[in-house]
Amino acid sequence: MRSSNSQSRWPSTDLLRRAAFVKEAGPVRFVDTEAAARYLALEAHTLECYRSLGGGPIFHKFGRYVRYAVDDLDAWAASCRRVTTAVPVEATIPPIGHT
Repeated sequence: MRSSNSQSRWPSTDLLRRAAFVKEAGPVRFVDTEAAARYLALEAHTLECYRSLGGGPIFHKFGRYVRYAVDDLDAWAASCRRVTTAVPVEATIPPIGHT
């Protein structure tokens, strides 16, 4: 037996209107931690640690949601560019236990 909700149209017209509006917004500007990590070829946990310790890409908080602007990910990746494996003048991440 089908419920009355299964009889309703999916997707709803309201959802379709909102989807069209988002489509017109252009390219995706913000991504969640999982997508940002995939974009940077990192683990999501790595970005979570950077958020806690510092030294990672700039992020935004929308309520309880963490989002990364794609432009900020590109800028951070460019700032990590090196020509040698020698330690840079200023380390971007302090050693664990450093006060």
